[in-house]
Amino acid sequence: KDLFLRLSGSPVLLPGGLSMWLDRASGAKCYMVPARDLSIAWRDTPRYWSWIHLTDSRLFPESAQLRFVCWLEIHGKIHSKLLSRGSAYATYMVYKLDDESYGLDWPADASVSIGGTDLARKVCLQPNPQRSHAEDVVLPRERGDGWMELELGEFVCEGDEDGDVSFGLAETKRLNGKGGLIMQGIEIRHKN
Repeated sequence: KDLFLRLSGSPVLLPGGLSMWLDRASGAKCYMVPARDLSIAWRDTPRYWSWIHLTDSRLFPESAQLRFVCWLEIHGKIHSKLLSRGSAYATYMVYKLDDESYGLDWPADASVSIGGTDLARKVCLQPNPQRSHAEDVVLPRERGDGWMELELGEFVCEGDEDGDVSFGLAETKRLNGKGGLIMQGIEIRHKN
């Protein structure tokens, strides 16, 4: 019981970089993949991305800061065997926008894939975009910890899959300049 309370109370850092915690209501395993472990187009080019240290980051020593790109593409994955069998999950991009962010108010493509099933949706990184979007465009919400989260998609871990759950966000069609995104990582969390 003490271990459950500890793991459901706060995330722990696992070897390899993931953070893990248990959903208090269901006991399902939840994870965050840090920005450093995600595949980010141009991430190793300092004029496009930089790695910064933030004092309010939950567990990870650094976050990715978008300086300028036209081609925004972020992907990650986690092995399905790490997740709780029979549980519904959602993936969330956890991020902030700096005061001078720009170009992030157009819809982007979000996706989640498990066991050959691909789920896609339109999302917008700006919580209050200047442009009006179709009703099906998902907007972010403010979290209690000062970060924002944007739901990329949902899936059910049936348990018979033996492979990766892949997830991502891309805005590669409009090719306008984008900047000011500070990304902590992507959470894979039990969906109530």
